[in-house]
Amino acid sequence: MRSQKVLFEAFAAKKSKDGTAYMKDRSRQIWQIAAGEAGRFYSDLFLQHDVMFLGPGDIGEYSKEAYTKAIAYGWAGSGIVSDIASFHSNVREGDFVLMRNGLQVKSVGVVAGPYAWSSAFDDVYGWSLQHMRRVIWQEHLDNDLERLQINGPLFKSRKQMHTFTRCNDSSVLNPIEPLLDLIRKRDLRALPLPLPDPLSLDEVGQELFARGIANDSVEKLLAAIARQRRLLHWYSHFGIASGRPTEHEVVAHTVLPLLMALGWSEQLLAIEWKRVDLAVFRTTPSTSSNCVLICEAKIRNHGLQDVRKQAFRYVSGLGLSDCRKVLVTDGGRFYLYQRPVGQDEWNDQAVGYLNIEKIRTNHLAPPNTNAIDTIVALTPAAAGRPIQ
Repeated sequence: MRSQKVLFEAFAAKKSKDGTAYMKDRSRQIWQIAAGEAGRFYSDLFLQHDVMFLGPGDIGEYSKEAYTKAIAYGWAGSGIVSDIASFHSNVREGDFVLMRNGLQVKSVGVVAGPYAWSSAFDDVYGWSLQHMRRVIWQEHLDNDLERLQINGPLFKSRKQMHTFTRCNDSSVLNPIEPLLDLIRKRDLRALPLPLPDPLSLDEVGQELFARGIANDSVEKLLAAIARQRRLLHWYSHFGIASGRPTEHEVVAHTVLPLLMALGWSEQLLAIEWKRVDLAVFRTTPSTSSNCVLICEAKIRNHGLQDVRKQAFRYVSGLGLSDCRKVLVTDGGRFYLYQRPVGQDEWNDQAVGYLNIEKIRTNHLAPPNTNAIDTIVALTPAAAGRPIQ
């Protein structure tokens, strides 16, 4: 296996198509980073903002002392802490990065800044990913990457991989080699704007009351959210070892209490109705024509990006013509999708998002979603109306 140094020496003198050889420093390293996992990829955010990020980051900015303590207390595994330490201390400006979705290399980039801890990435599809570096991603090489992987992904020989590591695999480096000399410099794209701080429960109550939610309903909802936060904390510390919660438990302990606090009655909430995890009806009887919302639940921390498609198929297959909203959840995160009035096609982008543990009026992913609007859209009075 040829070392990276030998690889660099073999092609460092090459010229790019525009005559500008970017690769001059033969000591540059090549790293690989996973941009999420199936059902929860965030490569679009890497590309949109010229970044790569890593987590967990809620522990704070990296320091050996803090993250050693995190391992001892069970807040983070030793493997991911090792990745974060390397991300913090071993990466240099000018190093190369292979961004991957699964085993597929999605893009190639060059590191363009020091380590930073950014609160903008504290809720990326439910993950806290605040460890950040700037990377100039090279979209002009994406077609070349696709051609290289026609017969299989570049990392196809790897069964398990760390989220972030140095890449020394010749089966990956040799095909990539010609592309690295075609890397171009350009201005960095803008970072996302700072997000609003999560609302306190008192602020959540004030916001809901201002939207016309009755005081009694507000009090019930705040109590439900407080209970759910305690339960989610318990699941994260004790549930994994016992395989909890199951999908049925997610519905029973998180979705139902939320909807009932918002004013839905038991008669209008049907569990496992025609194989749908939860169906919500505007009135009785529980017929297809009265169904206005369905919910598809998954286990905690399950990737939810593709779950909507399963729910959309239920709506179509069951002929739920008046069902224009779909809710997907893992018990802590709720994504709301809608089908515009007069259309058969669903919006692929969530129009609502609620993270029970971080309730905000705007989010990075999905963008332009307001948790307060999302809660209001789930009330009986608004169930049949599109979210604005």
